[in-house]
Amino acid sequence: MPERVLVALHGNFASAAWWDDLVAHPPAGWRVLAPDLPGFAGTGHEGEVSIGAYADWLGTWLRDQGVTRPVLLGHSLGGAVALEFAARDPGALSGLILAASAPLSGLVTPEENYPVLDLLRTNAALREVSLGALFPSARPANFARLVEDGGRMAGTHYAGNARALAAWSVDPARLGGLSVLVIGGDLDTLVTPEMVRALAAALGREAIILGGRGHGFPQEDPGAFRAHLEDFLKTLPVGGSTVEAR
Repeated sequence: MPERVLVALHGNFASAAWWDDLVAHPPAGWRVLAPDLPGFAGTGHEGEVSIGAYADWLGTWLRDQGVTRPVLLGHSLGGAVALEFAARDPGALSGLILAASAPLSGLVTPEENYPVLDLLRTNAALREVSLGALFPSARPANFARLVEDGGRMAGTHYAGNARALAAWSVDPARLGGLSVLVIGGDLDTLVTPEMVRALAAALGREAIILGGRGHGFPQEDPGAFRAHLEDFLKTLPVGGSTVEAR
């Protein structure tokens, strides 16, 4: 039987390393692939900084990997990319998982915060404090790597990603009948539980809110997160996502 594939997309100031635990310990019967989005973690990037451009890149990357109809998991900014990709062609996916995802109407950063975003590129101490606040219950074992990768984005991305999220939106009606899981953390101050519940309601779903966890809940409590993924993945029809033999 072809391998079933879950593709995990990281958020802003992040990298594929945010999914190290999930890649190493995937849901039963699934393979997890986690790319670095373009311009993140030292990867190259050309062209505009936008959610649409990231979704374009994802389509090419999936084709290059030989992956068809995966389940797409998006965290934070990665949730916006996943929603944009899904809205273009819901039939291209077997399911969608939105973890502390950017709202359907985008995510606006106050203008006074933009100078701080640029400082995070070169100020490692500030970056450590900022990223540390995303994990109120426990920092992941690879936290130092996450802080390092947050400083390796393309220079265009620090303010550019915030502008991209503010300019982006998607109509939930475009998602068709796609199976969706919406999940968040009750201590998340970036994508609040209220925002997560509103997103779920717009998609006709009930949100799952993890108690005592923040924006980084997939990394704070990977076991609990994986259990919710497995419960959702079991509801999907067999014979969905595949990856070509290489």
